[in-house]
Amino acid sequence: VALCGVGVYQSSQNLNNWRRLDTEKLVKYKRNPNTNMNSKSNLNRKPVQSESGLLGKAEAPLQPHNSEECSSIFLYVTDVIGQYGLGYQLNNYILAVLLASYLNRSIVVLDPPIHGDNHSKFSSNSQFGCPLDDLNNTNYFRSGLGRIIDYPAWLNKGCGVPCIGEHDYSFWHGVAQSKESRRNEVSPDTEHRCIDEDGRNVSVLSIGGDLRHLLMSPKYNVLELARKSPAWVSRIGATQYEARWLANHSQNLSLDSIYDQISALLSRAGVVTFQPWINREVHSFISRFDDVLPKHYVAFNVRRGNELTAEAKYWVDEYWAKQGYNETTQPSNYIPISHYLEQVQNEQESGVLTNVYIATDDQDSIKREIDELSGFSNVSFYMNPDTSPKIHLQSDLECSIRYNRTIAAIADLKILSQSDIFVGEYNSNEGRLVHTARTSFVDGEIGTARQLDMRIAFGPESRGIPGT
Repeated sequence: VALCGVGVYQSSQNLNNWRRLDTEKLVKYKRNPNTNMNSKSNLNRKPVQSESGLLGKAEAPLQPHNSEECSSIFLYVTDVIGQYGLGYQLNNYILAVLLASYLNRSIVVLDPPIHGDNHSKFSSNSQFGCPLDDLNNTNYFRSGLGRIIDYPAWLNKGCGVPCIGEHDYSFWHGVAQSKESRRNEVSPDTEHRCIDEDGRNVSVLSIGGDLRHLLMSPKYNVLELARKSPAWVSRIGATQYEARWLANHSQNLSLDSIYDQISALLSRAGVVTFQPWINREVHSFISRFDDVLPKHYVAFNVRRGNELTAEAKYWVDEYWAKQGYNETTQPSNYIPISHYLEQVQNEQESGVLTNVYIATDDQDSIKREIDELSGFSNVSFYMNPDTSPKIHLQSDLECSIRYNRTIAAIADLKILSQSDIFVGEYNSNEGRLVHTARTSFVDGEIGTARQLDMRIAFGPESRGIPGT
């Protein structure tokens, strides 16, 4: 087994110095080669990735602007969940776009104000840190989620923040925060009415918390919406023909197939499009892999951390029970890397398994497991040169460190999305996000949505609504 560092053992380096790491200095770590396994997938096609986005290049849905669009607003307040991980925030943003479409509302994304009082709970007005271009002038950049996401121009239908003469940012944030903290007491879709500057009576749904419970409720049943009210998909880029097609064929489509069509529409519309400075830094970061990580590779997303005590615990216990252990005798509280490798053993003939990229929040234990593997002498493993946990963006970290972690995390997502085979699970936000990114229209139109090869390491076999 070869463990290709790509900076992986640079933990003693200050994270500010990652840009100065030289690929000529990268070290390839060998361990005792007493194993044997070869594998390569015959899947050569990779998703077409936009230089600016994870889900594709932004394409404006073919809809004329209508001033009446601004009478019904879905106001998505990003800072309410700003303390959570990158994958969680990107998935929730996708859900906000979908929910606004279901409700036939124009979505306006509300980030903290750049100027005036610091309304954000994070220094530099964003949980994602300070771009390295100018650490002393973060006002040049967008705040909140907008620090990393370039919201497509078509998204808000030309509408702005409603009723700014009557309500300020603190008001709308407070409404959204209250719904999140009192989720079981207050209906999350309770609207507020106000008078806009042009005298228009505006209905506003201000929300910013976890949207999964709302999207998965019977009230917003996606299958029924697809069958009875297909027009909503036009708000995420579907043509009239495509909306009619979905309505006519939804009776014969599985939920997974419907979700794939929606994922492909989101990809085509470029909902997740990164800001130019983010794209530039991520491209620079990934370019350090060019001479190290081969063109064809398998990618694993091995999420541990706090997931082991929450979403993944049931599946971990089930895995070890099948090996003859109980909860008190199981060797570890996680599923070992060897199980991920088993998911691609049938690909041994083609040789892709000779190169495996591992995105994880626990590199130390992964490296120990690799050292203990047997049967994989021809496999080279690669990891992100940033060894810090990239899943959670701690608000008390120095601004540039948070930014570096953000860049490293987005780089992981792109590398996972572009792999020949992806091995992950739907318990993690990253796994669900990568699945959406790997789904596109084969022939450019609805009905042909396909995902690139994904193997489920453990957990649910079926995916849910994109973003959930």
